[in-house]
Amino acid sequence: MRVPRTLIWTAAPTAALQRALHKEGSGPAALVPVTSGTVLLPARQGGFPSAVRLAERCREIGGTALVLRWAGGTQVGSDGTRTTYRGSVLSAMRLTGPVAWWRLKRRERGDAELTADVTQVVGLVEEGRADAHVAGLPSTRTGLAGLPINTLLPVVPVTQGAAPTEPPLA
Repeated sequence: MRVPRTLIWTAAPTAALQRALHKEGSGPAALVPVTSGTVLLPARQGGFPSAVRLAERCREIGGTALVLRWAGGTQVGSDGTRTTYRGSVLSAMRLTGPVAWWRLKRRERGDAELTADVTQVVGLVEEGRADAHVAGLPSTRTGLAGLPINTLLPVVPVTQGAAPTEPPLA
């Protein structure tokens, strides 16, 4: 199985999400503003259970959130009330962890419903363009294919610590 990738989409505006996550000390993560809201790229070492907890916080802020975790042909998506998966049940269970798998609600085979802008971010993450932000690893690629995600879409880093002192721009 390839390295699992995780993202969270929420309808929350990026500035509001950033302030709330800073305030509670959540992170590290990268926020990617998209037309439909914000995509959060959590730290890879946190795993699926911590992404689910972070998505719950995003739901409190933005009203909705979808966790998506994938590796190779296996994908699991959960909005907190319904879970979809692609691939075998065993592969999906390995991707989430067995305890987390059994806690997911209404598991059914299928693909998570993603907007076009979130699908674009998934593609960029799959290409490894978010690795420098998410894992803190330098990019070894060269040329246009090696450009990190922040050269194609704006990325807002969220680190543990103090909240920004100025209000977000309107």
